[in-house]
Amino acid sequence: MNPAHSKDIRVLKSLGWILLILVLIVTICFCAKIRREERLKPGAKWVAKGKPTPSTCPVCGVETTSGAADRRPIAIMIENLVSIRPQIGLDKACVIFEALTEGGITRLLAVYVHEDAEEIGPVRSARPYYVALARGFNAIYAHCGGSKRGMEAIKQWGICDLDQFAYPKAYWRVRGIKAPHNLFTSTSRIRETAERVGFAKGVGYRGFKFKSEAPLKNHPQSQNIVINFSSQAYKVEYHYHKDSNSYLRFNGGRSHIDRETKNQLQPKNVVILYCPTGMYDPQCLNIQIIGSGSCLVFRDGTVVRGTWEKAEPGTQLVIEDEQGVEIPLNRGQTWVEIVKPDTPVGVRPPQAS
Repeated sequence: MNPAHSKDIRVLKSLGWILLILVLIVTICFCAKIRREERLKPGAKWVAKGKPTPSTCPVCGVETTSGAADRRPIAIMIENLVSIRPQIGLDKACVIFEALTEGGITRLLAVYVHEDAEEIGPVRSARPYYVALARGFNAIYAHCGGSKRGMEAIKQWGICDLDQFAYPKAYWRVRGIKAPHNLFTSTSRIRETAERVGFAKGVGYRGFKFKSEAPLKNHPQSQNIVINFSSQAYKVEYHYHKDSNSYLRFNGGRSHIDRETKNQLQPKNVVILYCPTGMYDPQCLNIQIIGSGSCLVFRDGTVVRGTWEKAEPGTQLVIEDEQGVEIPLNRGQTWVEIVKPDTPVGVRPPQAS
C-alpha cells in the first residue's frame, strides 16, 4: 500500500473519531438543557438528586416548582365594564378580588405568582382599597394612574409601583379599541420591568391555608351563589359544578369567559367579604378593607360562615370560622367578592358546614 495513502486513511479515521465525540458532547448538552428547562416549568414533577424540587404556590396552593412559587406576586388592576368583556388573562391568576368603584361598576385586582399570562387586561386605575390588598401580598402593583386617594396610598404604604405613566414599556395599547380601554400587559413585561428597577427580588408575605378537596361522593348536586353589586350588568353568579368541584362564573347574566381560551372562569373557592362602605369625598369610594367583618366561604359545594380581618395595609387578609380557626381553601383559583354589609347575596340551596 502506498504510504501516503495509508496516512490519509489514518487521518480520516482520526477525524471520524473526533466528529463522533463532538456529536456525543452536543447530544449530552442538549439533553441536559431539556431536563433543566423541564424542571423549571410550573407544575413540573422532576426531583433533583437528594431533594425534591416541587413546591406549592403560597397564594393558590397549586403544585409548581420552587422557583415559580418563590416569585414575587404581581397584582394587576383589571377593568370590568360591560363593554370590554370578556377580559383576557384572568384564568392564570391565583386569586382575584372584585369590588365596587364609583358609579356602581366593579373592578378587579388579579394576583399572579406561579403562572404566566402572555396578555392581561384591560388594565385600569388604582383605588386605595385595592392598593391595600396588593400591599398585603408585598406585590408588584400594575395599574394606569388612579384616584387621588389611591395615588396617595401608593406613596404612603411603600408600594412597589409600576404605574403605566412612569413605566410605559411594561404595557402596550391595542389599535381598534377606544382608549382608555385598550391598555394591556403581560406577566413577562411586568417582571422584566420589575427586574430592571429592582422590584423583582423575592419577598416575604403570608399566603393562605389549604386542604384536600372533599371526595366526589360528598359533593352536593348543586349550589348557586348570586351577588347583586348594583345593576343587572354587575350581577355576579356562581353555579357549582359537582364533577369538577368548581364554581362556574357568570357576569351580567352571561358566562364569564377568557377572551383567548374561550373557557368559562371556574374558581375552586368563592369568598364573600362584607365591608363597611362609604365615600372619602364625592369623587372617591371608601371601602374599609383595613379592619374586620363577617364573611362567607364557599368550597366543595358548601358554605362556611366566619369572619375576616386585615389589621393594616402590610398584613394579609385572614379568614376564620366562627370558632376563630383559619378556614382552609381548596387548591386552585379563588375569587374574593367584597360587598357592602347590606348587599343582597342569595345562596341556593342554603347548605352550611
